[in-house]
Amino acid sequence: MRSLAFVLRCACSAAASYQLALWLGLPVPVWASVSALVIAQDRWSETRVSLHERVRGTLLGVAVSLAVNIVAISLRLPAIVQLMVAVAVCAAVARAERGLRVCMWTCPIVLLSAHAGAQPAIVTGLLRAFEIMVGCFVGGVFHFLAERLLALEFTRERERG
Repeated sequence: MRSLAFVLRCACSAAASYQLALWLGLPVPVWASVSALVIAQDRWSETRVSLHERVRGTLLGVAVSLAVNIVAISLRLPAIVQLMVAVAVCAAVARAERGLRVCMWTCPIVLLSAHAGAQPAIVTGLLRAFEIMVGCFVGGVFHFLAERLLALEFTRERERG
């Protein structure tokens, strides 16, 4: 039963988070879907930890990327240098706190998306963060509800048995 619940909630949360991001008009809704799956773990307690780490790491990665970008603009540093500096800062943090490793790969998502598009880095950073938060929220809600349904079914079986 737990395996089927995992499969169903992953499939549903990936689709629902993507659809919600589309409805919200987010430009890259794939990040919502990916985030719903990244946080998915076997147990609710594990998903909660994963969700917490994903949110914290994403926000840190966005903040570092935007800070580096602001300084880099005044120094006229190219995107590749911005990427190196932002990832280096985040890698140092991630070495100290393993749960924040997602901050490292948030840097290329923000900085390289901004340089590839016409939007300023701050807009890109905020949009990526919001897309990721949508996925984390939806994935968390689906897991929470699935756990409650499993607990209810377990209680019913125990009462019958």
